[in-house]
Amino acid sequence: MNKARRWISAALLISFFTANTFAVEVNVNIKGCITDQKSKEPLIGATVQIVGSSIGAVTDIDGNFQLSGVEDGIYDIEIKYVGYKTAVKRQVKIENNKITTLDFEMVTDEHLLSDVIVVAKANRESESVTLLEQKRSVVAVQAVGAKELSRKGVSDAQGAVTKISGISKQEGVKNVFVRGLGDRYNITTLNRYPIPSEDPEYKNIALDIFSTDIIQSVEVNKAFYGNTSADASGANINITSKELTGDASLDFSLSGGINTKTISADLQQASGINLFGFANTTQPGEDLQNYCFKNAIDPSLKNAAVNQSYSISGGKRFYLNENPFSFFVVASHNRNYSFYEEEVRNTVTTGDLSQDMTGEISNIETSQIAMANLNYTHNQKHQLAYNFMMVHASKASVGDYLGMDADYQSSDTYEGFMRRQQTNDNLLFVNQLNTQWDLGKNFKLDAGLSYNTIQGNEPDRRINNLVKTSKGYVPMKGTGVQQRYFSELNEKDLNIRAGLTYKIYDSYGDLSNIQLGYMGRIVDDNFEATEYDMSVIKQSVFDIEHIALADYYNQENLKNGLFKLDRNVDEYGVQKNIHSAYAEATYQLSSHFIANVGLKYDDVHMNVDYNVNRGGTKGENEIDKSYFLPSLNLRYNFNDKHALRLAASKTYTLPQAKEISPFRYINVSFNSQGNPNLKPSDNYNVDLKWDFYISPSELFSITGFYKYIQNPISRIEIASAGGFLSYENIADHATVAGVEMEFKKDLFNRTLQDNGVSKLSLGINGAYTYTYAKVPLATDSNGSQLEGAAPWIVNADLSYLYRKGQKSFTNTLVANYFSDRIHTIGTEGYQDIVENGIPTLDFISSAQLNKYITISLKARNLLNSAHQLTRKGNADGKEVVLSKYKKGIDFSIGVSCNF
Repeated sequence: MNKARRWISAALLISFFTANTFAVEVNVNIKGCITDQKSKEPLIGATVQIVGSSIGAVTDIDGNFQLSGVEDGIYDIEIKYVGYKTAVKRQVKIENNKITTLDFEMVTDEHLLSDVIVVAKANRESESVTLLEQKRSVVAVQAVGAKELSRKGVSDAQGAVTKISGISKQEGVKNVFVRGLGDRYNITTLNRYPIPSEDPEYKNIALDIFSTDIIQSVEVNKAFYGNTSADASGANINITSKELTGDASLDFSLSGGINTKTISADLQQASGINLFGFANTTQPGEDLQNYCFKNAIDPSLKNAAVNQSYSISGGKRFYLNENPFSFFVVASHNRNYSFYEEEVRNTVTTGDLSQDMTGEISNIETSQIAMANLNYTHNQKHQLAYNFMMVHASKASVGDYLGMDADYQSSDTYEGFMRRQQTNDNLLFVNQLNTQWDLGKNFKLDAGLSYNTIQGNEPDRRINNLVKTSKGYVPMKGTGVQQRYFSELNEKDLNIRAGLTYKIYDSYGDLSNIQLGYMGRIVDDNFEATEYDMSVIKQSVFDIEHIALADYYNQENLKNGLFKLDRNVDEYGVQKNIHSAYAEATYQLSSHFIANVGLKYDDVHMNVDYNVNRGGTKGENEIDKSYFLPSLNLRYNFNDKHALRLAASKTYTLPQAKEISPFRYINVSFNSQGNPNLKPSDNYNVDLKWDFYISPSELFSITGFYKYIQNPISRIEIASAGGFLSYENIADHATVAGVEMEFKKDLFNRTLQDNGVSKLSLGINGAYTYTYAKVPLATDSNGSQLEGAAPWIVNADLSYLYRKGQKSFTNTLVANYFSDRIHTIGTEGYQDIVENGIPTLDFISSAQLNKYITISLKARNLLNSAHQLTRKGNADGKEVVLSKYKKGIDFSIGVSCNF
């Protein structure tokens, strides 16, 4: 914890040092703004150079640049930008003590950008750049840049990917579903290096950890090729971290907001969490005669729950012997509050209720991010980059539930009270080192490594149950119903990669190439959970209106024998080694037709050791497999506006660590337990996509996709008194097929007087997904949809932009909808649990008052639709609502200063 605080302090000090570094502006001779000729959108990262000299600059986030130290004379000035025709302003006269203003409008060049699978270093903040990369890539790629994220009011990477066709978020699940395939079928990377999950429940790290403060772009690859991880079938979600886009920058921002559900509510806050969200993880140890827990067992009340966000970022470019060296740093702090009332129910197979409770849930989420990027280029041929990131994210929740539960058998009415206090405190450190070398005319080497460490804590989860008797509410007797629980996940993740590219020069240029490479991932997971059972011996009566658990659970009552302490430790370890060798060739067959063919060999070894469930389950499980994985990607350009892409590949899906370890996790209404007999899935993927590029900022595309999955893995419900969910290879195979559509169009785009712009833009994307598996264990013998697969998903946004000079005004309305989908496949008499579809609506407005200051207003979840899970009973087919709550509407206002 102290180490983490030191990292945060260091990042903030660097940021404030950066602020002082940029305070000086000397001898500015030339300044101006670089924009797209048609859209008038500022171009970030354009290079402005005095021809024949080393004097140059790179445009900032608003397209502005400055040149300093230019002596009197007449010069030619050259402007370059990826995907645009080079512009040269000739015979520009420069005089001392005068500032020359030069504004340029750049014209796109459809033939300038090379046809590569991934453009690794193009600046992806601009919407036009991300669309241009999508157009020029052999593989079908979808990306959202920082500008689009800002326009749509997106606050994190999770929100970013849900704006892409075929992707949706399931409530209560940390990660997203891509084409109906959930967490285990996707992979998350940062700057193309895999990153681990902070939570043992998941394979991928929670995308909402990555705030837009550190995102340059989010890219989704739904088609696969040799130079990507093969442990996926839905998508590879790649987050590109921000880096310096000009000669210097300094940004401050802050915002505050409220949620309509928290305005009048008294939020409860669990003890043991400080202002920055760090939790006290101290355990009492093995002395069971002393009640010495460091955190209070009762929560406190929290008022004035105002959401807050603060961030600072900056960077500067230097020249070392005419070789550019740049650094960029970001530091941010966020704190958000939420409160809602929830209905919680469960049923037996007939549909009769076994649980019927209402709850009040308070949540406090806190996070800090520190990021640094260092970049050095030598002689325009060799590049060395280092990326560091620290992410701390915590969530503290308190839930009070009152009502009927079949577990309250000691009560004649089966009524009682449950309080669950849970904190998740996660800390991630990322270190990435990457280098690129031009080895002569034909060869290029790209190599690097990343080392990640993650600590995921769930410290001092407090669960207490009271049952209603004729005397009143008394503490419930039994094992596991009164507990304090500590768990810790420690993961070390090493990734190594090296790729050699040989360029083939022919009549079409240097578009053809051959690549050979290696990728390795070595992961070591260690999970430990310690449960302190506080078994009730002698019961006391509680005032249900003012529950004070500390009056019962204390040292005196332990000594007097009212309750006793028991300690149990569950643990498992996972070692996963994946070594990959790949070869692929990209070849321009004609002026219209280009192909990429790849073959990858993966050697996979995964070992799990476990000793769980109070020592009742011990064992070891191993997966040792080799895979030969072919891939094919074709693109045919009918002309400059129409392109057809075909992709085919084989991939695989490994079970998650917790899915093959029979560790039992306790939740409010459902408990989960792994299955050591799971087998990996083999995935066969086919995509066919047609793109119509209406203009540099407009697009219409349609994609058809098909997947055949052998031994698909899914979550199921098994018949048990505890309401357990587990995991199975649910069928011999499953099929996934569907159609995706994306449409971006300017309804009007008018150039006003004084070069102003008035533009109304519409964006719509949607997907229909069909999934099917014949599940032998399923109650519905006709077959089932896959878990989390929504048949219909629709996203839309309507945005109006007015820009004149350095002032701009943007209003955006964003809508989303997904249809009913399977939450859990019902087996052994249980019907499927269904998550009901809902619409959402957000409004985002921002006003750039001048070059430096922008004000934003956001209103999210305006419809405040009810999130609910339902299930039908076998006897009468009556639908029962298992979970239902509304999250409230979020309002926020913020201000940012850019220098």
